[in-house]
Amino acid sequence: MTKAWVALAVTLCAAAPTTIEAQVFLASEPSPRFLIGPLFVVANVSPGLGPVTVNLSWSLTARPGQGSADIAQDLYLLWPAEIAERTAPGPADPELVRDIEGRGFAVASSGRLMLRTRDRMQVGTAALGDPIDVTASYVSFARTGSQSGAVTFIKIPWTPRLVDPLSLVALAMPLRGLIVPKAATWIDELFWGRRYVLTTGFGDLGPPALGLFALYYERRHRIVHLAREYSLVIANFGDSDHLKLEEISPATAVRRQSRVRAGGEVVALALLPAEDITAQSLRVQFQYFGGRINWRPVIVSAILILVTNFAGVLILSKDVSRRIRRRFRARRRLAAAPGPQNDAVPPRDAVGALIPAGTSYDDVVARLGRPDEERERVTPPGRRTMIYRGANGNGAGQYEVAVELHDDRVREVTCVTTR
Repeated sequence: MTKAWVALAVTLCAAAPTTIEAQVFLASEPSPRFLIGPLFVVANVSPGLGPVTVNLSWSLTARPGQGSADIAQDLYLLWPAEIAERTAPGPADPELVRDIEGRGFAVASSGRLMLRTRDRMQVGTAALGDPIDVTASYVSFARTGSQSGAVTFIKIPWTPRLVDPLSLVALAMPLRGLIVPKAATWIDELFWGRRYVLTTGFGDLGPPALGLFALYYERRHRIVHLAREYSLVIANFGDSDHLKLEEISPATAVRRQSRVRAGGEVVALALLPAEDITAQSLRVQFQYFGGRINWRPVIVSAILILVTNFAGVLILSKDVSRRIRRRFRARRRLAAAPGPQNDAVPPRDAVGALIPAGTSYDDVVARLGRPDEERERVTPPGRRTMIYRGANGNGAGQYEVAVELHDDRVREVTCVTTR
């Protein structure tokens, strides 16, 4: 029997990214003598990220010492999301609508949902099941003047199919607003693109501001708990070739390729039985992308590298052009200077008095004339050397005067005598 339920779990999968809250079952009578189980919560979403169809499949299990006759009553389902469209013709049960309006809630929509049954022989196939002779009624509503979003109250009429040990009752709910973008900075979205979060499970009423808590609190003695049966929460993602699952929690969740639908990927979490309201949630962070691979990080990285390199080249070119302009200005000044000829270079004893520290480049040229040689250092920038050569007065050899400048100001003067 266990293998059959495992096969059912795989068959029930079919979806893509979303963000769903779970539900709470209520009985018509207080202290129900039955449990929900097995239970399968399956979120089916397409890459288009529109309304998500959640397939809810379950059966009722009598407590020890109880029979099917003790179970016969209507069920109610609280779900913290809005039904996007009806799946069966006809208006909702008027009593259900009056119940919601009488509490001051604003009705957003109402209608009917089709109920189906899946025989044990359909387990492991893609068959949706056969419609049964009753339909569920729903009312989606919100607090008057609230911006917190709509929630749904569903009535499931009694049918013997609910206690059939060889089949499950299935309810398909197209839900609006289940896809939630992941909070991120603009830099994250530029580099990775928009990412989304899907949260689905069992036993969660959502924030009290949604309005379901008021209905639960009044009927909390009618809660139907989860039985010790094989139950699963399933997120089924289509088009796995363009899907990136970034984070899955809790760690006990299992990820695998779908064995029923080609190109699908499944994340499943086993539900544990509980005698109280315990939220058990599966959270998946994901992203869909276009093309054969996710090009966005590659393209953005390449653009950043190109921009960085261009900025480096621009800075270097400005530095090189500054040095070239400085050299041209120096040459123009040398060409325009009418100073004395090289043979008029003063004796070495008089250089210190003529060229004190801090003298500008133009003043040096004006006093000593154009240098015989000029050198400029590349690193550090802004340093140059003006070299003048002259003959000793007694004809015995020559001497050189080296004038060191930094930022066009004399810093040091040295003389070298050669024989």
